[in-house]
Amino acid sequence: MVHNILREIAGQPAEPLADGHANCFIETGHGKAVLIDFNYDVQPVPGKFPMPVIGPMTLLKKTYLNHLGKLAFKHIYWNVLLPARPMPMVGSRMSTLGKQLHYSHQR
Repeated sequence: MVHNILREIAGQPAEPLADGHANCFIETGHGKAVLIDFNYDVQPVPGKFPMPVIGPMTLLKKTYLNHLGKLAFKHIYWNVLLPARPMPMVGSRMSTLGKQLHYSHQR
C-alpha cells in the first residue's frame, strides 16, 4: 500500500499488487485431499506447488501429501495468516511457473 501511495503522490498510477491469488485444499476422504491454485484470470490447472516442478504438492490430484498439507495449513492459518504475516513461498500474485496453463478437463 505504501508503494502505491508514493506512486500517487508522484503523479503515477497505482500498480495492482494482488491478482486474486488463492489456493484451497479440498478434503476427499480416506486420508487424501486435492489442492487447487488459481487467481482472477487462471482457473485451477495441474502442476506443482509451492515450488515449480519440485512441489512437493501436486495440484488437482488426490494425494496423501495434500492431506498433510491441509492439516499443516490449519496451523499456518491461525498462527501466520490471521496475525497478517506473509505466508512463506506464497505471494499475493500467482506464479504460473510449473503449471500446465493449456490444460483442458476431459469429461
